[in-house]
Amino acid sequence: MNDKPQNNPAEIDLMYFFRPLGNFFKSISNGIVFFFKKIQTNVILFTLAVLTISATGFSIRYFLKPAYQTEGMFVSSVLPSKYCSLLLGNLRKLQGEENAPLLSRQISIPEEACSDILSITMLPMRDTFSLDRRDTSLSLFRIRLVLKKMDNLDTIQRGLVNYLENNAFALKRKEARINSLKALKIELNKKIESLDSLKKIVNSSIVPRSEGKGIILGEPIDPVSVYQAEMGYYKEQLGIDQSLATIDNIEIIQPFFNVSRYNYPDFNKYFIYSFLASLVTASFIVLLFGKKLK
Repeated sequence: MNDKPQNNPAEIDLMYFFRPLGNFFKSISNGIVFFFKKIQTNVILFTLAVLTISATGFSIRYFLKPAYQTEGMFVSSVLPSKYCSLLLGNLRKLQGEENAPLLSRQISIPEEACSDILSITMLPMRDTFSLDRRDTSLSLFRIRLVLKKMDNLDTIQRGLVNYLENNAFALKRKEARINSLKALKIELNKKIESLDSLKKIVNSSIVPRSEGKGIILGEPIDPVSVYQAEMGYYKEQLGIDQSLATIDNIEIIQPFFNVSRYNYPDFNKYFIYSFLASLVTASFIVLLFGKKLK
C-alpha cells in the first residue's frame, strides 16, 4: 500500500504562480544587501561625494543675492484671466535694469521703482464662485513679485493695476458693459413707472371681495402680484446700481504684503534638495567606481 502523500493540482498551480514572485523579492533583497555592503566598503568615497554636493548646495546663498517675494490677490470683472496672463507676460520680457525705461512707460511709474522688479508672475485661480455667484465673468488671480527692495511696493502695485485697468481692450469692454447696464436700468425705470400707473388704477377701482381679490372693470386682479412685480424690478435696479459702482476692471482683494526680511530664494529648500541629490549621486558613484566586494 502506497502511503506517500500526493500533491493537490491546485497546490501545484499556486506554487508555480508564487515561485517567480518569490524569486523577484529575493533578488530585490539581495540587491539591497549588495548595495549597503558596497557603500560600507566605500564609505569614505560615499561620504566625500555627499559632503561635496551638499556643501555646493549650501554655498549657493553666498553667490545669489537675496530678494523679497510677495503676492497679491486680484479680481477682474472684464478681462479673462488668460488675457491678464498675456499682458503680464509681456511685462516679464521687460525685466532687468536695462529695460527699466521701457517698463516705466508701460506701467507709468518711475524708473527707480521699475529697477527694483526682478520677476513678475501671474498665478490663475479657478475658484471664483465664492466671490459673486451672479457674475460668472469674474476672473480671480494672484500676482507674485520678486523685488530687490520693498521701498516702492505701493508704487509698483498701483502701476500694475493701472496697466491692466487701462489697456485698450479692457476700456472698450468696460464701456460696452456700462452702456448695457445703463440701457437695462432705463428699461427697468419704464417698467416701474408703468407699475406706478397700474397701482393707481388698482387702488382707485378695486372692489373688495371675500376671497381677498378685487374686481376691475369686471375682470379679477390680485393687487399683491403688482407689488411683488414692483419689488422684483427694484431688486434688479439695485443690482445694476451695485454693478455700476464696482465696474472697475481690476479690484484688489489682497494687496502685496510688505515683507520685512529676505525670503527669496529659499536657501534651506535648496540645501535639502542638494542633500537628497547628493545621496543619489554618491550611490551611483560608489556603484560605478567604488571598490569591488571581495
